[in-house]
Amino acid sequence: MHTSSCDHGTPKSNNERRADARREIDLLMNRFLNGYPYLCRASDISRTGIRLHPISGASSATRFVGLQFQLPGCADIITASGEVVSGPTKDGPCGVRFTRMPAISAARIGRFLAAQKPE
Repeated sequence: MHTSSCDHGTPKSNNERRADARREIDLLMNRFLNGYPYLCRASDISRTGIRLHPISGASSATRFVGLQFQLPGCADIITASGEVVSGPTKDGPCGVRFTRMPAISAARIGRFLAAQKPE
């Protein structure tokens, strides 16, 4: 499977870490820790990352995670690797920056975000 690195540059300032605008989302997904899937909920997504809230399983200080999810209205499964860049507190949410994903998955996220822009 062909993958591409997601290099999104450096943030604009110390106060604004996010390089891309995020969109609210509410979906269940898998976060893989040490090869095992754990259910979590995503609350927002951008081209560069996603916000996760653990539901079941291990809370872990693991820096790198695998991700697997389906965007609303899309039957295709998106897989990605990510790096935890904020949080988690004990069983609390964490911000994950995408580090690797198939180019087709990145394109699907881009199309989803474009379709969700506020009026």
